[in-house]
Amino acid sequence: MSGDRRLRALRVIERVKEQDTERSARAAAELRSRIEALEATRAELLHRITRESRIEGLEGAAYLGQFIRAIRAEVERVQHQIDELTPARQKAEDALRDALAEQKTYEILRLRRLADNRRDAARRDTARQDEIARLRWQR
Repeated sequence: MSGDRRLRALRVIERVKEQDTERSARAAAELRSRIEALEATRAELLHRITRESRIEGLEGAAYLGQFIRAIRAEVERVQHQIDELTPARQKAEDALRDALAEQKTYEILRLRRLADNRRDAARRDTARQDEIARLRWQR
């Protein structure tokens, strides 16, 4: 396979790996975003307990325990969702890291091949120039 064909093939592979990396990045970002939203919801619920658990009169006291239990149940539900998404996020981030490493491998290989081709072209050009100079000198 000629040098140009190899370079084109490496560019195609690199683009495919780049698309895989982008796909992995989107998946990881989506999971991170969902977890952050759930954490914000949990923090708001906890803040709501402290903010709204003060009662002014006896008529609210009957509902306070029920309110706190309901908020804590919601916090536990949200925490359970976070706990379920965390391993998936870790897997997605690992897949992203692997995709980036593979993409970088092909990029390095392509750049090395390009440098080799340029170096070979420079050697051939130098050899031609030397041959021309030698032929002139022999005349």
